[in-house]
Amino acid sequence: MKKVFFFLFFLLQFSFGLIELEKGEFDKLLLKFLENKASPLELKVLKAYFQNLGVEVEEYLVYYARGLMLERQRKLEEALNSYLQSIKLKPDYNPSYYRINFLLREVRNPEPFRKQIEELLKERFKETPPVIIENPDDHYVFLVEKMSQYLLVFKGKKLEKMYPVTTGKNLGDKLTEGDGRTPEGIYYFTRFIPPQELSEMYGGLAVALNYPNPYDRLVGKTGGGIWLHGSNEQNRNYLPFSTRGCIVADNKALREEIFPKINLNNTLIGIYKVIPNKLKLDDIKGYIFEWKKAWENKDFDKYISFYSKSFRWEGGGLREWINYKRRTILTKKYIKVDISQLTILAYRDELKEEPTYYVVEFLQEYKSDTYSDKGIKRMYVIKEDGKLKILSEEFKKIE
Repeated sequence: MKKVFFFLFFLLQFSFGLIELEKGEFDKLLLKFLENKASPLELKVLKAYFQNLGVEVEEYLVYYARGLMLERQRKLEEALNSYLQSIKLKPDYNPSYYRINFLLREVRNPEPFRKQIEELLKERFKETPPVIIENPDDHYVFLVEKMSQYLLVFKGKKLEKMYPVTTGKNLGDKLTEGDGRTPEGIYYFTRFIPPQELSEMYGGLAVALNYPNPYDRLVGKTGGGIWLHGSNEQNRNYLPFSTRGCIVADNKALREEIFPKINLNNTLIGIYKVIPNKLKLDDIKGYIFEWKKAWENKDFDKYISFYSKSFRWEGGGLREWINYKRRTILTKKYIKVDISQLTILAYRDELKEEPTYYVVEFLQEYKSDTYSDKGIKRMYVIKEDGKLKILSEEFKKIE
């Protein structure tokens, strides 16, 4: 009697378990799969369904999907190896980077996997990424890639060293105060924070970034207090995606190697979801030299045409700039502008094929019949109605 009861119970369970299949409720079948409740027959139907989509699947995605499956089975080291194989096949944007970074927290010995990631990144950045358009051979620029959780230091256009870092606990670009995201864009360092002004959690090491930058303000991003800093927790930088929005690196590396390379006048740091290997660039260098030529020629209308209608500077907006420049250009007998030590970085949103904006920095030497000076000029340059336009301009005089 007991055998008959259990047999009937099994049949009822099996038949009710296939209701979603029989009704063709595919969304519920997927949910059962995600909850590890799908029967062998339902798994076969799911596989057949996807095979019939007729979509060509690249091999790197096969390894990524295999990694997801292995994760579900808690075979974490096998999953990591599958993700690494995926990255070898497609080393630029690849969701496998994210899975690796999350899984490194859970395996007993993460070091061999970290070393493999570093080797893949070194190979990937043997060629200068297209976001570094110009940079003097002796000048440093920093790039942070949130996808891989690494800070890359370039001297000139060559990768000098990489450092593991951790960024915001919430994925995506920073939009508002307190959203737990690290901003994406091009910034410069504004101030080293004295240790006596820091709480213990920062490890006595912090440098501030100019977030929100002029473009961030243009598109309405809010918040502040974004720093590159240390920590009082050992190996804090090895906890990927775990900050409130700042970038955290190793204390020793910050103190001995990273901070000494930062010049508050003109060291740029680009923060990207993923650093692209291809980008459709504008002739931004040519644009800057055309701007210079218009200035030297005192061609006032052409000179002003280089500026965005949303232009901002320390004295206000475009109207104030026009009035100021009319006085300082048209009253001169001659103007000579020399540009040297040129650095140009490009930033793109998400995975777009074209830059969203550029940041240009250079040493500017200005001479006229009545005045001369020298200093660091910085511009944010955007696309407005399909044309390059200067969104902001700053100048810091050097004595």
